[in-house]
Amino acid sequence: MKEIVAACVNYIESNIYNKITLDDIVLKAGISKYHLHRMFKALTGESLMEYVQSRKLSASINELLNTNMRIIDIALDYGFEYEQSYIRAFRKKFGHTPLKVRLENISLIIKEKLNIHDILSVNNSIIYKPFFVYKPKMYLVGNQHKIVSKSGDKTANIYGNAFYYNHSGKIKNAINPQVYFGYTDWSGDDEGYTYYIPSLQVQDLSHIPEGMKGISIPAHKYVVFRFIGFFRPNEINGRQVGRLLVHMYSKWIFKSGFKFADTFRFEYIDTSLSKDNYCELDIYQPIMDHARSSLTLE
Repeated sequence: MKEIVAACVNYIESNIYNKITLDDIVLKAGISKYHLHRMFKALTGESLMEYVQSRKLSASINELLNTNMRIIDIALDYGFEYEQSYIRAFRKKFGHTPLKVRLENISLIIKEKLNIHDILSVNNSIIYKPFFVYKPKMYLVGNQHKIVSKSGDKTANIYGNAFYYNHSGKIKNAINPQVYFGYTDWSGDDEGYTYYIPSLQVQDLSHIPEGMKGISIPAHKYVVFRFIGFFRPNEINGRQVGRLLVHMYSKWIFKSGFKFADTFRFEYIDTSLSKDNYCELDIYQPIMDHARSSLTLE
């Protein structure tokens, strides 16, 4: 998958002065239009064609500021059919017209080429840079399972599938039945076990079906890693998630200036986004600044 992203990015850079269509990029990538659009949007937060336009507009600033080219010629050079199309897109992107930027000393936030080295490839899946989310207090309800370290890499997946397909319908006050939460309490990790609770988010804990457990999660700031794979969510196994967690902890969290804010994490899967062999899994880890807590993972 990393190679697919690299091929798309390199194609865009090689054709930055040409008109680029989504069909052109899809042909280069060799995957479906849906998969390519979802994958790129999930990785970068913008659609593929928004990225194309952002790169064109950002690259055009060189000619705008460092040459005497007419604005219409810059527009045509970067594949815009009309000068006004370029001006409208430029103003929407940067908040100023090209002429104003040329005449005045204005700082702009520009879009550089996507750095392929920031993408981690894990089998038939990829992750990109983390993003941050603040979530207020929330409640989960699900089936609790104690998982020992030697249980195998499919144990949590088996429990998750059994809950989602066989038991989640018992939860009557779910906020969104299509969004799956895989809650992991790793406070017993040093003793060789974790608690895994496949669950749904609920409005409150006033209705907990028999045999299930309710969890109250305080408000937190989270670092979120998005895991994108060309397979169905029910095919995710512990080894894939484990490699993602190793990347989170060894490559980012321990070097980030943050510490764990609690002894849990959760997986978040919006099953409505799954189509054919495609899924997105977000892993939420509560964090806080080093200065605000002495909590560490030994």
